[in-house]
Amino acid sequence: MQVKTFIAGLVCFMFNNALFAGYDATELQKLFTDKQQRRQIDSARSGNYSATESPQTNKVEVTGYVTRSDGKSVVWVNNKNTLESSRMGDVRIHQSSIGRNKKVTVTVDGNAVHLKPGETWSEDAGISDVIE
Repeated sequence: MQVKTFIAGLVCFMFNNALFAGYDATELQKLFTDKQQRRQIDSARSGNYSATESPQTNKVEVTGYVTRSDGKSVVWVNNKNTLESSRMGDVRIHQSSIGRNKKVTVTVDGNAVHLKPGETWSEDAGISDVIE
């Protein structure tokens, strides 16, 4: 009997704390959209929204990469990471090549390029190093 009472009291205490816990305003802000996002959502629902094509990338910079022992590696390209996806617009990062020969294989507009961290590829100049 005492164990059941203790467990019931503990459960009530835990739920009570959860109800009165302080909420971070920045976390709550993620629940809502701004006016521009709201207009895009409304126009997409009504069928009036025309998605613009993502602009073609003419410059790719590999900032760095981290190879993990569990197999999930991360690359930073153009100040974005590959945690969510191996695609960033028209740039595709080959996950299997990360760290091989200290390079990352990136495909841009159908062209495969092997870049080291700090190197930049552009359509006009090809591969260039930050030091150059």
